[in-house]
Parts: sequence; C-alpha cells; structure tokens
Amino acid sequence: MKKELIVIPAYQPLESLVPLTEEIFEYFENVLVIDDGGGDKFAHIFKKLEEMGAIIVTHAINQGKGRALKSAINYCLLNPDVAKAGIITVDADGQHRPADIVRIADCMEEHPDDVVLGCRKFDTDNVPWKSRMGNGISRKVYKWACGINVSDTQTGLRGLPYSFLEIAAKCDGEKYEYETNMLLDIKNNGVGIQEVTIETVYENNNESSHFNPVMDSIRIYSIIIKYSFASLFSALIDYIVFIIAGACGAPIMLATYIARACSCLINFTLNKNIVFKGKGNTGTQLIKYLALVVVSGTISGWAVTHLAALLPMIAPVIIKIPVEIILYLFNYSVQRAFIFKSKE
Repeated sequence: MKKELIVIPAYQPLESLVPLTEEIFEYFENVLVIDDGGGDKFAHIFKKLEEMGAIIVTHAINQGKGRALKSAINYCLLNPDVAKAGIITVDADGQHRPADIVRIADCMEEHPDDVVLGCRKFDTDNVPWKSRMGNGISRKVYKWACGINVSDTQTGLRGLPYSFLEIAAKCDGEKYEYETNMLLDIKNNGVGIQEVTIETVYENNNESSHFNPVMDSIRIYSIIIKYSFASLFSALIDYIVFIIAGACGAPIMLATYIARACSCLINFTLNKNIVFKGKGNTGTQLIKYLALVVVSGTISGWAVTHLAALLPMIAPVIIKIPVEIILYLFNYSVQRAFIFKSKE
C-alpha cells in the first residue's frame, strides 16, 4: 500500500465518486475528501466515503477549488504523519484513473523533492473543444508570460512533496486560478517539475465540471490582465506627457525621456506590489527597473525619431503607438524574468 495521501476536493459530486474512492483505497492507505459546501443533497455521498475510511473536511458553504485544496493542505500541516510521503490531488469528476494516480506516486518516490504533474494528451477525439482550446492557449500564454513550460497547465492530478506544502498553503487564489498560481510558486521557489503522461478522460463531455469559462479564465489570467491595466495606465501618463513636452518644443528623444521619468515610478509601484508581487529588495529592483526604463526609452526615442524621418507624413505621436506595443511585450518579459523574480 502506498503512503501518499490522496486529496479529493468535491463540490456536488456524482455518485461515481464512491466507487472511484473505493478503488483508490486498493492502492493507497489514506484518502482525504473536502466537502466544499455541497449541502444536505450530497451529504449521503460524503457519509459513504467516511464509512469506507476517508477523512472528510467539510466547508459550510462553497468556497471554491483553491480554498478546498488549501483546507486539505492545512489539515496535512497540522497532521504531518498522514502526509509525510506527500499528497496527490485528484479531481472528483472521474477524469483521473487509479492506475494513473499510482504512476504519479511512483514518480514522486523517484523524485521526492519535485512536484509531479499528470499531463493529459489533448490531440485525441474525446477531448471537448473548450478543454483543447483552453489548454492550448494557457500553455502558450504561461510559457511567454511566466516562463512556465509544461504540457498541461490545468491538470488537477498533481503530486506535491511535503516540503512544498507550506508554499502551497500561502499560494494566492480561492478558485480555479489557484492551480495556475501554484505553477508560478513552483517556478519562483526553484522547485523541480516532473511530468507523467496520463489517460485523457472526460465523463459525459465533462458536464460535471464547475469551471466557468469566463470568470475562471479571468482569474487564471489575472497576472497578465493586471499587468496590462498597469501598463495602459502608465502608458496613458507617458503619452500625455510626451504630447505636452512635444508641444512645448522638446525634441522627440528629450520628450520621450521626460515622459518615461513621469510614468516609471507609478508603473514600478504597480508592477511590484500588484502584478508580480516581488518579494526581493526594493532598492535593487528599482535600480534594475530604472535601467530598463533607460534602455526602453532609448529604443522608443530612437525608433520614433527614425521612423518619423522615414514617414514624414505620419505624426510622431501616431508612430509612437506601435513602437510602445512592441516594447510592452519586451518590458513584460524583462520584468518577469529579471527584475521581480524572487524566492520566498
């Protein structure tokens, strides 16, 4: 029997959770199930799980998958003996087969300090289009935006070593964004990642999933959305000052530097405290950021100056727009990778 603790967050689960848990008990000693506010209608399911030996943690009201996983992790930290071998998170909707859960445990035993992800293949016919599209987009976005290169960013089958649980307990997010935020904390804390290919299963076209394509996608991509808003706000200040400086007779390069100086401190504060939540030394980060501002401003001023000379029929304030869009991508990548990268 394997020692890893199986953790199943469940909200209004199907009856199929009972035989699934029973089969898991054939391979693992302990199972912890979080009743995430299912209410009286689903209480009989959790009662059956408790009778077969599962540990039940109950939420009075539905709080979301992220909070359910945090409640399980909190239980593990308070009862370390049950989770010393690590935990494996499993979805309650039947997507994860016991044989694949065992393979995750085997990989954890080979790599005791790494997080193990059970990664699905999305090129099979039984994958719903929204799942195929969602994972394809998120995989590309997180590779560029966060430097995370995994084949399945949304997998709920994860093996977490006990040494990672304190970090996971402090990870941001209460709902589905928690799992993608966890990937950020894995990377930022230098924790290794192992991938295990698992069977791709969708019961009834994944109808039992409580994932909201609009609201939960907004939560998942929150870091990029926050960066975009911070950049747009700072760019507005930069743009207004650039126009004013130009109207006062300043050359393009000088107007660019003046505008950057006015907007950079606001942008630095927003990115450090809200977007990237950098925990490093503020002075060091500010020096790096100011160096980026000088480089970025020089590139912008040089590009606008030369493009204005090549395209005299277009006003410099119009030429500046596409230049700043390109620099937006460049600045994000530098800030994410070098300026606000930090370990707890």
